[in-house]
Amino acid sequence: MFKIIETLKALMPRAEPLPQPDEAYLADAVDLYDLERRMREIDLRSRDRSPDLVFALGLR
Repeated sequence: MFKIIETLKALMPRAEPLPQPDEAYLADAVDLYDLERRMREIDLRSRDRSPDLVFALGLR
């Protein structure tokens, strides 16, 4: 069984991880203040996407 799994792994191409858009956005910051602003923007954007989860956890 182990030999079959190893053979299948060898036949499948390795997928490169996709670049994270948020990381690329943060990397484009020109200074510390710009980086902090971008971090806050991403944080607020992620909070807006999951208001039900925050409500369900009682964090409001």
